[in-house]
Amino acid sequence: MPLPRVRLSAVTFALGLPLAACAPDSVRNFEAKGFNQYVDRIQNTCADTRLGTHAVGEWLRTGSDESDSEYVYWLDQTSRLYYQRIDVPAYRASIAGAMGGDKINAEALDCIVRLLPPNRPYRPSGVAW
Repeated sequence: MPLPRVRLSAVTFALGLPLAACAPDSVRNFEAKGFNQYVDRIQNTCADTRLGTHAVGEWLRTGSDESDSEYVYWLDQTSRLYYQRIDVPAYRASIAGAMGGDKINAEALDCIVRLLPPNRPYRPSGVAW
């Protein structure tokens, strides 16, 4: 017997809740307008740079699926940088460590850091940490 629509929605919500709690801040918060604008600027300004084997502009334009752990990791770490949960040296070290070293990624990392807004928030609007 099929579940009533209301009950099915509640079950779906309950099952999705733990997954949402593990998602990067940028994925959880649809109101992250400042962060989204920052990523758009990275996509446009840093398009010809490379992170690991990825051309930044193409990588961000086409997005990724959930199996692309480098993309998910980059998005999470970049969100942490934007919301001041990690500093620039920690960000650079984490991305370089995950994507083949600092030297190969230096141009992209320099570009990403250069685009950081000076007065960025400490958290997405509507999110309490």
